[in-house]
Amino acid sequence: MEIKLSNLKRNYGGLHAVDGVSLDIPSNVIYGIIGKSGAGKSTLVRLVSMLESPDSGEVYYDGKRVDNLSKKELILARRRIGMIFQTFNLFSSRNVAANIAYPMEICGKGKAEIGRRVDELLSLVGLEGRGDAPISTLSGGQKQRVAIARALATEPDILFCDEATSALDPQTTRAILQLIKDIQKKMNLTVVMITHQMEVVRDACDYVAVLDKGRIVEQGPVADIFARPKSAVTKDFLSSVTTVRDSVIRWSQDGGHYTLRFRGSKTDAPILSDVTLTTGAVFNIRAAGVQKVNGEEMGVMVCDIGPDFETARRAIESLVDRGVIVEEEERNE
Repeated sequence: MEIKLSNLKRNYGGLHAVDGVSLDIPSNVIYGIIGKSGAGKSTLVRLVSMLESPDSGEVYYDGKRVDNLSKKELILARRRIGMIFQTFNLFSSRNVAANIAYPMEICGKGKAEIGRRVDELLSLVGLEGRGDAPISTLSGGQKQRVAIARALATEPDILFCDEATSALDPQTTRAILQLIKDIQKKMNLTVVMITHQMEVVRDACDYVAVLDKGRIVEQGPVADIFARPKSAVTKDFLSSVTTVRDSVIRWSQDGGHYTLRFRGSKTDAPILSDVTLTTGAVFNIRAAGVQKVNGEEMGVMVCDIGPDFETARRAIESLVDRGVIVEEEERNE
């Protein structure tokens, strides 16, 4: 299902939580919306998922406006939506199967149909044979799998994931993200993933929009955003990935005036050696590594270039000519 947002606004007193957001979210993709704490992510997902009405602006699902529906129409429209959260929101008084069954019970489905669907969903999320298990006996990753199964119980067209992996350890996070990717392909879902973790965007999303102070500051295919970030907020998110993830390692906290980004086949080319030979430049590498972003290799290097300004200028020109993206940190005069 395609989602279109047109100039959405939502204020709480003097706080502009969502301030004129317009987005086109294609059908059958995983679309990430990333922002820091207080950027307006949770408010935006509540508006898009019809849990809250905007002060102004419009929300469309497959060309039909849904932000102004009647109460009866709203109930029916919400059945086309699944949602999962950071805190799982499971019923501790119900076992695994009963938690998954709950949305179908609300919709008035028969017991036999519910039983079949619960079995299908347990298999889908890798919890075969755990239907009778109390929620208290499950790990965090297993609880999120139950939450995913419950969100899919009514066969929705859209799945919203609001910080769905924030409470999980890195290994479990990767497993849950892979599960969501597999489910999205099998069910042809449109998945909207709200997060503050750039690793989640990198590992799961096809497209991303960067939210800051209630506004979209950058959007596009994930690989393009990683290769050529434009906003300061996006660059800050990417710097956090390149300093903490296992694939890109920083071994010197000092220096690093330039960030070089290599895309695709350029990650394997001896570009720095060629530039050194042709310009005489000296590279002092502070951090480097390669990440896979939406199936494409992305190389990142943080370095200083010397021995002097003129040589560095020629080296940068040579790097750009070879297809390397060069970002220069602003100097404090």
